[in-house]
Amino acid sequence: MLTLAPCGSVKTLEFMTWLGIEVPRWLQAEITRGDPLAASYEQCLLNARALIAYCRRLGLPFGINVESLTNRKLEIDASIDLLREIRDLLG
Repeated sequence: MLTLAPCGSVKTLEFMTWLGIEVPRWLQAEITRGDPLAASYEQCLLNARALIAYCRRLGLPFGINVESLTNRKLEIDASIDLLREIRDLLG
């Protein structure tokens, strides 16, 4: 089971860290410069694609959960968009 949550701000990143989510330093740096939501969204999508391909190749069961960790409309909308893209990947 993989849980994905787009991160749209430094405040959300700090909250994710507080929750115990480990975000690699290189990804923290990428998220905190430029457009954090776009960078985070793209990384979530890359992770979903990698998990799907890996599990399908090995015949392993898997699940993907998409969450929004804030009440910010942009992040909620990004979570919904991500869910739709992943649903399309799953066929």
